[in-house]
Amino acid sequence: MKSIVAVVLALCVASALAQPLATPSQLDAQVRSVVDEMTEIGKNTGEALLHQYEEIVLEPQHELEEAVEQVEARRTENPECVAAEDEEIARILDVAHEELHSCGVVAAHTSAEIATDVSAATQQLTFGGYNLMRTYNKCNSYNSNILKQPCMARFYVQASIFLIGANSSIKTIKKSTNERIPAVFAESNVCTHDASAQAVLGLEKVNRQIDACASRR
Repeated sequence: MKSIVAVVLALCVASALAQPLATPSQLDAQVRSVVDEMTEIGKNTGEALLHQYEEIVLEPQHELEEAVEQVEARRTENPECVAAEDEEIARILDVAHEELHSCGVVAAHTSAEIATDVSAATQQLTFGGYNLMRTYNKCNSYNSNILKQPCMARFYVQASIFLIGANSSIKTIKKSTNERIPAVFAESNVCTHDASAQAVLGLEKVNRQIDACASRR
């Protein structure tokens, strides 16, 4: 553990040689910035996953419902012709619903994993950041330099270590979400839309059968 701290401190010193030494207030601002950025990542991830859910699950479902409604709308004028196709309609819908469910389950499971990973990272970094901010406020509350100086020294070391880890975590999370979220969309979106498209084609064929039946009457 001592060797790890020594390496981290060495990195801090090396970084300090290349740029002006950050003051405690600057470190506090950087910590707050990390917390804000991580919160924003969590929010953006949730919005992206919700948008994907709408495209992956709701859009093909609506397409299928519209096709079914078109067939059902003909039942009033041609009840017998439509009734003759009820078995085929049920078969088409059973297959479509099974495929849509299967595709949706995979997308939901993967999306939940992404959301859980980002949520856990967000909570960890946010909790660590708020702890550091509380330490900073506590140090500032001391009127005596005898207490304030060693407190600020501890804050400086803790904040430096936190920022090194936090920035690395944020880069990893960004890379992960930027790759995983589009991958879920690409695979599941094709899956659900293909299932819906096949069902719609089947229902169009049913409509042609109803047309042929009606023309014979």
